[in-house]
Amino acid sequence: EDLDFPLDAVELTPGSMATADIQIEKSKQVNLQIYLETTGSVSPDETRLAHIRPLSRGIVEQVYVRRGDRVEQGQPLVFYDNIELGELIGEYLSDLALVQNERAQLEVTEKFLERGRELLEAQAIAKKEVELREAEYKKAQAGINRQQAELAKIHEKLHRYGLTDEEIEELGVEAHSKDHRTASHKTLRAPFSGVIIGYDVAEGELVGADRELLTLVDVSSVWVLADVYEKDLGLIRTGQMVDVLTAAYPDRVFRGDLTNISDLLERETRTARVRCIVPNPDGALKLEMFVTVKIPSTRRTLAVAVPESAVQNVEGQNVIFIEEGNGRFHKQVVTTGLNADGWIAIDGLAEGTPVVTQGSFYLKSALQRETIGSDHAH
Repeated sequence: EDLDFPLDAVELTPGSMATADIQIEKSKQVNLQIYLETTGSVSPDETRLAHIRPLSRGIVEQVYVRRGDRVEQGQPLVFYDNIELGELIGEYLSDLALVQNERAQLEVTEKFLERGRELLEAQAIAKKEVELREAEYKKAQAGINRQQAELAKIHEKLHRYGLTDEEIEELGVEAHSKDHRTASHKTLRAPFSGVIIGYDVAEGELVGADRELLTLVDVSSVWVLADVYEKDLGLIRTGQMVDVLTAAYPDRVFRGDLTNISDLLERETRTARVRCIVPNPDGALKLEMFVTVKIPSTRRTLAVAVPESAVQNVEGQNVIFIEEGNGRFHKQVVTTGLNADGWIAIDGLAEGTPVVTQGSFYLKSALQRETIGSDHAH
């Protein structure tokens, strides 16, 4: 029944030692940063929100997106008939027709005046008659100036609805066809790439400029909001880098910047809300996701620690491998403490203990093989 050595020990030949690339480091006193750990959730960055509204009253004809859709900058979102723009286009075309009439009238009075001046030179007409023709011409000129000023005002309003000079000019060309009726149809587009998080629109609805149809958020950067207890507020400050951990990506650490600590405490929980800005270029952090936030505190503590790579997990327990000499190592189950700056504090470990840093995974595998071998022996 007795084995040559206990099941928590591993013995390696010099050849295996070289293969495993075993490296040893002694445990030492390390001045570790104390981290404050709290839970939080992912929220949209409110500086990267767009509230999509129609320019004015209109009827929604088509909605191209749904809540949760990811959209690209410039992508069409909603197609609608802008009633006020339609009325304004009608006004513009009506004024344009008046200007054209006034121009025609001006040409007639101008020719009539020129003819009168010729007749006056030939003394075939009275001077008073020419003066009357001059008054008619000036009146026609004033009429066209007034009408053009009105047209310029409407032109400016059309610009505010997003029409370009070319599109406005086109209205005049299309006035004789029925195509100008489609000019009031407008497409609302995404101002930037992001995700639709708010949705309050249906086809056929009459909507106004005060109505928010869609909310778009750029998720390439997100806010992580967490709560810190009143007693711990003195340990943190803005400008610190924080670590954000998720259940979805256990091996990944998201780094963020603590930008705001609320001035208002929650009465029931005695906590203050903290805000961290976290870059999210690949969209891995989803809105409303629960996260753990590790905030470096202003406190440090001395502890005997080993490099992170020395600690392995064997059957749910944290273990380290201690060198005994001559290629022999024994496993020791440990209780870990603070984990900071690449070091892990180990409760009750003597300073200067030689532990395996590189190659500890190899030892863990070797130990498991021997354990299986001993099970078969029974």
